[in-house]
Amino acid sequence: MAIDTICPGCGRKLRVGDEFIGKQARCPVCSEIYSVSGVSESSGHTPDEKTWRLKTPEGQIYGPVLKEELDKWVTDGRVTAECQLSPDESNWNRAEHVYPVLRAAKPATHIPFESPASRRPSGGYSPTTTAPTHYRYAAAHRGGLILCLAVLSWVVCPVFGLFAWIMGNTDLGEMRQGRMDPSGMGLTQAGQVIGMIHVIIVGLGLLVFVFIAMFAIVAN
Repeated sequence: MAIDTICPGCGRKLRVGDEFIGKQARCPVCSEIYSVSGVSESSGHTPDEKTWRLKTPEGQIYGPVLKEELDKWVTDGRVTAECQLSPDESNWNRAEHVYPVLRAAKPATHIPFESPASRRPSGGYSPTTTAPTHYRYAAAHRGGLILCLAVLSWVVCPVFGLFAWIMGNTDLGEMRQGRMDPSGMGLTQAGQVIGMIHVIIVGLGLLVFVFIAMFAIVAN
């Protein structure tokens, strides 16, 4: 029998076997090690244990995270009144309705949620904002590298296209979860698509070649 648990590191809902009750488990998403309780966290939890998602005014969605992590985002200035919040991905509410304190926030001092790099002007944090000690979502993107691999697949070797496809798919997932700088999403998507197209074309070409070769052998 399996029970549902929630990772305290990233807020993801995980299903583990009941033989892990009272033991340590590792989250496959963020590698957080936590203790598995004997009560399924998919039912009977308090409202604060729900996982929340955040949608920026630009349409980017981050989460799911626990309410405690969402509170930290608000405190760190990463959520504005124009953002939307949802505990179930269907009922979205303006962030200012969930956190009335955001109504008094001044837009001039707000740093966009999806641009953590902008918090570091001239090598340091902006003195007008309160900066946390680390960002899970601030990993540098690899959009340029993925696009370069995709282009090389057309010029050098199709294998580079496969690398671009796999890396692009992985990085886009990290960006949607808020753990990687999404400013490179455009480059990443372009590299993924270009690499994927080349891999598919080469694969189809090989299939046609094999079919023609088999037909020639049978005909002879």
